[in-house]
Amino acid sequence: MCDSARCPQATHHGVHRPVWAEHAERTKTFLGQLGTTRATEHERLTSDYNRAQRVITEIDDATTLDENEDPI
Repeated sequence: MCDSARCPQATHHGVHRPVWAEHAERTKTFLGQLGTTRATEHERLTSDYNRAQRVITEIDDATTLDENEDPI
């Protein structure tokens, strides 16, 4: 899963949103199942979840901009 924060050639489009949303949801599920002794894993998954949420927001923002642009 490409991420523009990690790769300058990555692009995010509306068609990518379902994959990122599913990834975020699965990560959130795993976070809820971790015990308190799994601090390192919790930190890693939280970072991964935040990354997915950021990408989803970027896709939503770009989609909103595209829909609001005037046709040339």
